[in-house]
Amino acid sequence: MNLIWRFYTDPDHRWRWQHLAVDRTVIAESRTAYKEYEGCLADARDQGYVFHPAQAKLAHGRVR
Repeated sequence: MNLIWRFYTDPDHRWRWQHLAVDRTVIAESRTAYKEYEGCLADARDQGYVFHPAQAKLAHGRVR
């Protein structure tokens, strides 16, 4: 199952995260707003977030 993690700032300029399904349904979200991005990221990691870097694509759709 593919899941999406969204990191954003709220109207008070504090960091929050959301865990979304492919159809953009919210599965979970941060209970706390964070002044620093690093705190938000640490909380998301505690909830299962794992960073997967994007892969570059070549002209014919092959992945490097």
